Amino acid sequence: MNIRTISCFLALSLLPPAFVSAHEPKKGKPEADPAPTPEIAALTALTRQPTTTAADWIRLGDALMQLQRDQVGHDFTAAAKAYQEALKRNPKHAEAMVGMAWVANSNHDFKSGAEWAEKALAIDPDIHDAHALLGDGAVELGDYDAAFNHYEDAVNLSADLSSYSRSAHLLWLTGNAAHAQAFMQKAIDAGGPYPENTAWCRAELALMQFNAGALLAAAQQAEKAVAQAPRNPRALNILARIRMAQERFPEALECFEKSTAITPNHDALAGIVDIHTVSGNGEMVKAAISKVLAFHEGHTHDHHDHEGHHAVTGDAQLARFLADHGLQPARAVKEAEAAFKTYKNIPVTDTLAWAYHKNGENEKARRTILRIKDWNTPDPRIHYHLGMIQHASGNREAARKALSTALSLNPKFHPTEAKAAADTLDTLAQAARTERLAATPSSAEKAKAPKPSK
Repeated sequence: MNIRTISCFLALSLLPPAFVSAHEPKKGKPEADPAPTPEIAALTALTRQPTTTAADWIRLGDALMQLQRDQVGHDFTAAAKAYQEALKRNPKHAEAMVGMAWVANSNHDFKSGAEWAEKALAIDPDIHDAHALLGDGAVELGDYDAAFNHYEDAVNLSADLSSYSRSAHLLWLTGNAAHAQAFMQKAIDAGGPYPENTAWCRAELALMQFNAGALLAAAQQAEKAVAQAPRNPRALNILARIRMAQERFPEALECFEKSTAITPNHDALAGIVDIHTVSGNGEMVKAAISKVLAFHEGHTHDHHDHEGHHAVTGDAQLARFLADHGLQPARAVKEAEAAFKTYKNIPVTDTLAWAYHKNGENEKARRTILRIKDWNTPDPRIHYHLGMIQHASGNREAARKALSTALSLNPKFHPTEAKAAADTLDTLAQAARTERLAATPSSAEKAKAPKPSK
């Protein structure tokens, strides 16, 4: 079955989802060993028995990985050790290899992740999580054709929350918004073994609805996500963005502050800057900006990873923030260019174009953002960036079209950028009116014009 052309599948079975949230920031120092849940405590005790098996260690590894998802943690050392113990007992255990692929992808070492997944498939070609993890790496690296193939294999083998949600994200990213929402709803309906799994899908559906301007539906989904996983920063951040669009700024600030209290993260810290910018409190804006910059200082420059993980130079999150706020434009370009060397995906390409624009390199910006234009990702901010870059390049009709698209998707897509888009459209309209008036002969000119001979 082809997920590019078929909008729904029948749910066949449920396997534990191995979905890696490839868009969450992975900053900060590695955490201490997590406090064990009853499940982890029981599995740990089981692995200490002389009769422990490879399957016992895999179950422990899966539980440890889920704990990191629940806490939005980023230290996968304990899980990796569990999978390694499984491989000591059975060096050809495909599920243990999938676990190692999951760890590698979570560390954004997609080369290693692909190697482990391929090893697993060489032993068991029908292990759907291996296909899914290969797709995750392809999405991050910008190889969307390969990602479609891997996800189709995963869905065909097991149409569950994991495969549906992955397919939904890829469909949305590549411009198929309606089918993306349908797939994400199917992921929610399929459910998962942990509350966080379904909450994550609800939050992602809320974000899709928000980008499409359906604020009420988005708010309802985000509220349900937070109710299911009240300590999940991703869900809190998405609800906060929706509250900003609804101009419920105190509630938005509360959500962002709860998110950062759970774990410091870029999206919440940057969102707090936006809220204080709207309020006009310059001192609060400065303080909030300082917190964002401090969050990014002293870490390996990887746009998702934290110190000690597989490192690639370049921090695309920081580059986007600097460009958004007109700060250190040369540094924004440097960070974005470095990230783009590895991650040639749509979000990083958009960030690089925006950084070029803010650094005054508009031709580079235009050429860069046109690389992703045909995907037509239904993200108002990408269309906003395209419009502003085309405007700066003197392409007024292209600018008008892109900015109109941004506002038609969601007229409140950002607390300051939506107004900038509307103001620029007004400027373009005024320029067009001025040109038309200039091209229209005045009454005096008409009177002086020679009359046609009879």
